[in-house]
Amino acid sequence: MRDAQTISRRTTQSVAWKTWIKTSRPFTLTATLSPVLVGTALAAYEGTFHLGTFLATFFSCLFLQIGTNYFNEYFDYRYGLDHAGSLGAMTVIFKQEMTAGQVLGGGIFCFVIAALLGVLLMFIVGPEIILFGLAGILIAYFYSAKPFKFSSRGLGDVMVFLAMGVLMTWGSYYVQIHHWSWSALAASVPVGLLAVSILNMNNVRDYQDDLAVNKKTLPVRFGLTFGRRFHAVLLFGSYVLTTIFVIAHLLPWASLLVWLTFPLAYLNVRAVLGATESKAFIVGIKKTSMLHMVFGLVLALSLLLAILL
Repeated sequence: MRDAQTISRRTTQSVAWKTWIKTSRPFTLTATLSPVLVGTALAAYEGTFHLGTFLATFFSCLFLQIGTNYFNEYFDYRYGLDHAGSLGAMTVIFKQEMTAGQVLGGGIFCFVIAALLGVLLMFIVGPEIILFGLAGILIAYFYSAKPFKFSSRGLGDVMVFLAMGVLMTWGSYYVQIHHWSWSALAASVPVGLLAVSILNMNNVRDYQDDLAVNKKTLPVRFGLTFGRRFHAVLLFGSYVLTTIFVIAHLLPWASLLVWLTFPLAYLNVRAVLGATESKAFIVGIKKTSMLHMVFGLVLALSLLLAILL
C-alpha cells in the first residue's frame, strides 16, 4: 500500500514538474543564450571576462524570459485571448494541469529570482545596472499585461528586439566592460532580429486565433503574406547587417563566419514561404529557434577566434 502511494506521489510530482517545464516553453529559451553569449564574447574579444558575472547575467536573463512566458500564458488566458485549442498556448489552465494562480505565481517567482540576481550584479558592477533590470522587467511584464499589452497592439516585435536584442547583448557586454560600445550595439542587431523572427513565426502560426480575438499582431494588421515576407527580411537581414558592420569595422572580420549558417536560414525561409498549414509553422518556430541559437554560437565563437587572429 505504501509502495503504491509512493509511486503515485512520484508520478504526480513528475507530471507537475513536466508541466512547469512545458509552460516555460523551453524551446524558446535559446533566445536568452545567444545574446548573452555574444555580448560576453565581444567583451572577451576586447580583453575582459569574469565567469561569475557571466553566470549571474545569464541566469538573470533566463529567469526573466521564463517569467515572461508564464505571464504571457496567464494574461492571454485572463483576457480571453487563448482557448483550449489555441496553438500558441500551452493550454495548461484550460486542461486543469495548472491553475491560473499557479501560472501567475510561477511568473512572479521567476521575476523575483531574476531581480535578486540583478541586485547581485548591481553590487558587482554598480548601481547603474538597475536601469537594465528595470527596463527588462517592465518590458517583460507589460508585454502581455495591461495597460500597455504590447503583444496585442503590434508592438511585441519592437519590445522583443529591444529586450532580447539590445538590452541582453549590450547589457551582457556592459557588465563585463563598464562603458558604452557601438560594437556591442552592432552585435545586438542581428541577434535581436533573429529573436524577433521567433516571435513572428509564433504570430504567423497563430494568425487565425489572433484574428478571431482582434489581437493586433503584425500579421493580423498587415496580412499573412506580410508575415511570411517579414520572416525572410528578418533572417536574411541578420546576415546582411552583420556584413555591413564588419565592413564598417564595428565587428571583426571573423564575424563573417556566421555565413556558414546561412543554408539553415535559406531552407527555413523557403519552407515558410511555401507552407500552407499551421502545423508547418510549428516546425518553423523550432527551426527558427535553432537557427537563432546556432547563429549566436557561431558569432560568439568567431569573436573569440578573432582574439587569436
